[in-house]
Amino acid sequence: MMIEELISQENFLNYILNSIDEALIVVDHELNVKYVNPTAEMFLKLEGLTYKDKNFYSDLNLLEKNTSNKKTVLEEVMETGRAKKGIIRKTKNNKQLSINVYPLIEEGVKKGVLITAQDVTDLLAMQDELDRAFALTLPNSKVENKLKNTVEYKDRYDAETGMITITEIISDGGYRHVVNCLRLLSNLYQQGITKIIGIEKDQLVQAFIFHDLGKSQPILAVGDVVDPKEVFEDGKLHAYRGAEIAKSFYHLDDDIVQIIHFHHHGERELPETFPWRLRPMFRLFQLIDGLSAAMTRGEVEVHFTVQDCVITVTEINQRPQYNGTWKVDLFTGQRIKISDKHMTFV
Repeated sequence: MMIEELISQENFLNYILNSIDEALIVVDHELNVKYVNPTAEMFLKLEGLTYKDKNFYSDLNLLEKNTSNKKTVLEEVMETGRAKKGIIRKTKNNKQLSINVYPLIEEGVKKGVLITAQDVTDLLAMQDELDRAFALTLPNSKVENKLKNTVEYKDRYDAETGMITITEIISDGGYRHVVNCLRLLSNLYQQGITKIIGIEKDQLVQAFIFHDLGKSQPILAVGDVVDPKEVFEDGKLHAYRGAEIAKSFYHLDDDIVQIIHFHHHGERELPETFPWRLRPMFRLFQLIDGLSAAMTRGEVEVHFTVQDCVITVTEINQRPQYNGTWKVDLFTGQRIKISDKHMTFV
């Protein structure tokens, strides 16, 4: 039976828009509100208020603005015609929303933007608890200070030129990166990864905490267009410094020091003295480190399954060279790409 035999298309669309748990707002090219679904009304406390045709920012003042940017995210999407995803904003009633903004373009004309949002207040509160618990595991305030003052940059990559445009500065990016490493390790731990011979959870935790302590970042601003190969230091150099810090100041086990020292080396670049017994843990470290960096600096989604010493990882990434599904064998080092397509997870 066709849907039209049961209910009209117009009413069917209304049922969908009214039933979803995600907020949905449509604004025109002047950022005047044209549509708000019931979930958005609830999130933004608009029930019973007149909001249609009022400006999203100047009249309604619904969300906190990012004061570090001259333009609002809606203005940026309208100007560039490119979507922005995973932006965290706070409402006037202190809800934390994860927002996606999509341009509405018909026949090359920018008509407005579509805003979708999910309430992530509880999730962010849980993440804050994890952050506080993580801070308690740090050896001293100097390590915490270094991580919280190592910036990371979000960027937009141009595949034709190899250049990147800086889109956001993450002031505590080093700290975020380590926390994301530990979240990924926790996910894999729950799937039994540490039951594999040669994988030691406590050593990995220490390696993640110390691995970027030798990192020095360039000073960049939002909007800068740079060649990443020129402005960012070779990772091998900060890896070496991190290993020296771990060994000389904190007297970590030699296995941890070696993983930190070589974590930016390819396997063929490893010295002959690098023991095989460390290679499974080394490969796992590199896998988690790379995925965490992508999560920290971009809107990347990651999923794992573990079977014996083989990890199947799916990365949903806007950069095509990283997007897809791989099987990684921690014992042999074999890495096989099995899919280039996005996968849906429920």
